[in-house]
Amino acid sequence: MSNEVVLADTKVSRRHALIHAQGPAEFRLVDLGSSNGTYLNGRRVVQPTRLEDGDLITIGDFVLVFRRPLAGGPTRTETVTERTIQEIKVLDCWLLVADMVASTQLSKELVPEEVAVITGTWLGQCKELVERHKGGINKFLGDGFLAYWPGGEPVTTDVAEALREFGQLQAKSRPCFRIVVHYGQVAAGGAASLGEESLVGKEVNLVFRLEKLASRLGLLRVMTQPAQARLQAALPASQAEAHTLPGFDQPQVIYSF
Repeated sequence: MSNEVVLADTKVSRRHALIHAQGPAEFRLVDLGSSNGTYLNGRRVVQPTRLEDGDLITIGDFVLVFRRPLAGGPTRTETVTERTIQEIKVLDCWLLVADMVASTQLSKELVPEEVAVITGTWLGQCKELVERHKGGINKFLGDGFLAYWPGGEPVTTDVAEALREFGQLQAKSRPCFRIVVHYGQVAAGGAASLGEESLVGKEVNLVFRLEKLASRLGLLRVMTQPAQARLQAALPASQAEAHTLPGFDQPQVIYSF
């Protein structure tokens, strides 16, 4: 992970925080487990937090003012609809949702500073892991994230290696987290993506519904049937029963691994 902005201060960690662009004009401030914390409008950032124009970010002795860029409008000869059609693409994609387990309980057991360090360190480790295996973080979601690997089957080996490392990370004591993996087609891009691919579609909805299902079932590692069919040679998995999900006509078969 490279540093795009370097703040010369002994109170600033080597990998202190990041601002992540996600969705149409949406940005989140993420602390990466820094020793002295990241503060937004005077409050310590415990989990990825949405930024608004004019927010004050304090890192060490530096106070930064966040300014949200305005999305560029269409040209006189090009409508918004035309731009959206041109910029949205459909692609095969691996999707992974990770979410901390019992984060509310963790916040009751520890002081906010400890929770911030645990959460931030975990997010930083996960981001580095995903990017090292040629994936990317599409969205930070409070105490979790959505990662993706565009390109479909050619990156199956990278996904398998990432999942093995996630398993090793899960073996550590804190934080406990679950992962759900899926393979399918998504729509990516759009006129308002501001340089970051915005992933949408039924397959994206599916992986989030499955994360909620895995939470109810108490499962920490789950993959869908399309994912298992491509990963079965690399990662052994056991089949669980099929489940009906809201908004989906066909029952979804899931595998634990």
